[in-house]
Amino acid sequence: MSSIEVEQIMYIFFPFMFGIYPYTEVTARQKEAMKEAEVDYEYQTIYEITYNCLVRLLKN
Repeated sequence: MSSIEVEQIMYIFFPFMFGIYPYTEVTARQKEAMKEAEVDYEYQTIYEITYNCLVRLLKN
């Protein structure tokens, strides 16, 4: 990868990393609210979310 491509990934991936935690840690109150609202939510690990992000970024 060129240095420009590496830089582009850094500016996409690192902001993603700082915002990933809320998607992996859901409180009991949030779970109950989603259940009452009949919202389907697929719980994923940090690894799963990160892997999917990187695969998509690196394919381009």
